[in-house]
Amino acid sequence: MDSNEILYVLGTKAQFIKSKFILENLIKNDFKVFILDTGQHKEITSSELNYFKNNFQYISISDNKKNISSIFSMIFWFTKVIFSNNKIKNLKEAKYCLIHGDTISTLIGLIIGKKNNLEVVHIESGLRSYNWFKPFPEEIIRTIVTRYSDILSIDSEEAENNVNKYQSKKKIIRLSRNTIYDSVVMTLDDEKPMKNDTLIVTIHRTENIYNKKRLKSLVNLLIKLKNENLYSEIEWYCHDITINALERNNLTPLLNNNVHLKKLILHDDFINKIYSSKAVITDGGSIAEECSIMNLRTVIWRDVVENIEYLNNNMLLSKYKHDEIIYFLNEISDSNKISLDEISPSQQFVEQLMSL
Repeated sequence: MDSNEILYVLGTKAQFIKSKFILENLIKNDFKVFILDTGQHKEITSSELNYFKNNFQYISISDNKKNISSIFSMIFWFTKVIFSNNKIKNLKEAKYCLIHGDTISTLIGLIIGKKNNLEVVHIESGLRSYNWFKPFPEEIIRTIVTRYSDILSIDSEEAENNVNKYQSKKKIIRLSRNTIYDSVVMTLDDEKPMKNDTLIVTIHRTENIYNKKRLKSLVNLLIKLKNENLYSEIEWYCHDITINALERNNLTPLLNNNVHLKKLILHDDFINKIYSSKAVITDGGSIAEECSIMNLRTVIWRDVVENIEYLNNNMLLSKYKHDEIIYFLNEISDSNKISLDEISPSQQFVEQLMSL
């Protein structure tokens, strides 16, 4: 690599967590890292950025102070960012623009990278459901981003098969596993927390939050689980959009004392929370992968996932079926042994990028 400057486009908290140790490895290798904040998860990611102790150049392209938490605010924010002047004056020698995943910020990052004549590197590329509306809009976004990025970083055999048609046209970075592995292992590297009988819940995907029937079904499921005394506590960690959806559909009163609604917490604290819990219900791909690494009893509140490689005996793709979920959670779970690996995928990524 003939330049020591690199641009990373920051979107959601989950994207940052998966990119965190890539950025750390770049900084350790004397790269000048520019973090361009789209503002999608402004409040959450601002706290997470403290990890780097200002060893980066911060650029903000959005003047919002709050997280984007509604469809209307997302449309307004996206339109404003896209049509603003996205030429970055500080970038003098940068060659690469790193983007991650399949969110609106990923699409913004692709556009910004192209506007600044940078080679766009798409981290966690190659995931596909082959259904435009499951998940929506993620499937559409990642298809566009994969098509127009210059370098694709993949971390599974399935992803490799999905990008096979680009082998002769684009550069490919092949990782042994998803970079979320580093965040889990580094967090639990110290003394691990004691186990308890808590159920941890986190739901935020569009197909679940904006579907009243599905959201009410989840609320009813949680009430059933509490009434069966499977768990001493049920703690639901909520994004802003989740709280808004529960209140908009008058579902909050149904929870009463059965479920404790919690605000999002820092990633390291959350990893310790779910590691010590008895089980997890989530619709987040990142959290599901983290639970798979920790071998936690996990219900995925979806009917399809793009990456089946992290599914194991302790993971249930629920397809929203209450009876199957309750049966699964009543079963005796396997040992809570972390799936360790000697290789850091984040380090792999940086080494391969430097060799291009």
